[in-house]
Order: sequence, then structure tokens, then C-alpha cells
Amino acid sequence: MYGFHAITTHNGWAMAFVGALIVFSGLVVLSSVISQLYKVLLFWEKRHPIFKNNNKMPEDDAPEETPGSHVPKEFPTDLDETARLYQSLVEEIGETFYLSKLYEVAKKNDFPHPHITLTAFREAEILVPYGDGVFGWNPRTENKDNEND
Repeated sequence: MYGFHAITTHNGWAMAFVGALIVFSGLVVLSSVISQLYKVLLFWEKRHPIFKNNNKMPEDDAPEETPGSHVPKEFPTDLDETARLYQSLVEEIGETFYLSKLYEVAKKNDFPHPHITLTAFREAEILVPYGDGVFGWNPRTENKDNEND
């Protein structure tokens, strides 16, 4: 027995229909999960402030300010002004440093868009490479700081 007669005899049409239904249902569930995944990711990103609010320290026990902890509400649009703000972070980590370390310190001190800013510093030669992934602050930028003081 071959062909459509064999399919009909052994419930082939029903099995094909159920198989297609299972695949279609799986795709619907998968697309629903993917479309709502952003809500889970937003919750995951905001989990730190939720837990930090429960562990607030009294103002007496507040930690002392670090050199980069005073972040202005609005960052200047001028790259040299922004470089002056980053200078305190550079002083904190040393004269030569890895960009990853400067990025971590900037992120820890809530500096906005550190990756974009560090890229702009490199393009403007405010950060100069010393080789092997080590960078330093351009001395002419430091001189500008001293002239304005």
C-alpha cells in the first residue's frame, strides 16, 4: 500500500495537521517571548537601584568624596572642558593607564557616555598611546589647565 491511501489508512493526515499545529504554536510562543523580553531586561538593568534604596546610609556615615565624585548635572559640550573634568580621574589612576581602567573609573563616578568621550579624546589626541595598550594624558592639555588656573 503506497500513496494517499496509505496516508489515510494510518492517520497520516491527522499526524501532519498536528505536527504543523505544534510547530506553529511553538513559533507563536517563541515570538511572544522575544517580543516581551525587553521588559525582563529593563527590570534586570534596574535591579541595582531597587536594592540600593533599602541599604541607604545615614548622612553621618556617608563616604568621603573622591576626586571624580563631583559630576556636574550637565556635561560641557566643549571637549577641552570635558577633559578638565576627566583630569581628576586621570590623577586618581596614575600618569599612565589602560583605557579600560579609565573607563571603569568614569563609569563608577557616573560620567555620561565614557566610551564615546574616550574615543573623542583619542581622536583629538588628548589621550596619547604609549604602546602595549597604555595611554597617557597629552602634556599640552595639562598646560592649558595650568594656564587657566
